[in-house]
Amino acid sequence: MSAPARAAGTPERTATRAAVCSPEELAQVAHAALVDLVDALPAAVSATVVTVTQGSRLRPWASSGPAGLDLDTVQAAAGGGPAVTAAADPDQLVVTGDVWADPRWDLAADGPTPPVRSVVATALPGTARARAVLVVHGTGPDLADPSVVEQVEVALPDLAAGVAVVQARLEVVDLQRALASNRVIGAAIGVAMSAHKLPYDTAAELLRTVSNHTNTRLADLAEQILLTGEVPQVLPRPRARRPVPRL
Repeated sequence: MSAPARAAGTPERTATRAAVCSPEELAQVAHAALVDLVDALPAAVSATVVTVTQGSRLRPWASSGPAGLDLDTVQAAAGGGPAVTAAADPDQLVVTGDVWADPRWDLAADGPTPPVRSVVATALPGTARARAVLVVHGTGPDLADPSVVEQVEVALPDLAAGVAVVQARLEVVDLQRALASNRVIGAAIGVAMSAHKLPYDTAAELLRTVSNHTNTRLADLAEQILLTGEVPQVLPRPRARRPVPRL
């Protein structure tokens, strides 16, 4: 019989840690939550959270270790698997004792087959546009045991709450970075307007053109302009010489 799941404290434990940590620690909190889950399940060797977008594109989001990431890579290449099935039906708990022999999917690794065999996958609450899915992996068939599946279900509320908080905070961080980048770009456009006596749209187009010609991110170019006060010029492309006809 499987050992009982370790007590997880209050249901808000992971969510609380995610809410009070610094932005730099968010990835560590997600990793620690998955490690705690694996430690509580003797039949598990790893756990991952992946996001499945419309079109069945799968992207690893957090992981307790490399074993699960190998299976995630196979699922991403195949466009199917336990994670994709769970994302398509959020009310379904996807359980398999042998993911490679399960007729629901036709999974095959390009190289050596990853050691993962049994899988429990379930969608976490959130938007269907980019559904977060918890995938727990085992090297034997034991994860398919009903008592182990029950342990996963018991741990879900805490983990789901923590993942939701981490995702929300990461979105805020991305928005803050985007706003800061937009302010820098706007200031650099102002420098270009002043330096070359250009209207706003023309100055903005000048920066985009310089960015493309120099293969430099627009935000990086804007920072450079603000540091130097100089707007790089776009050199005209040399005209191709026409072949001289032979007489």
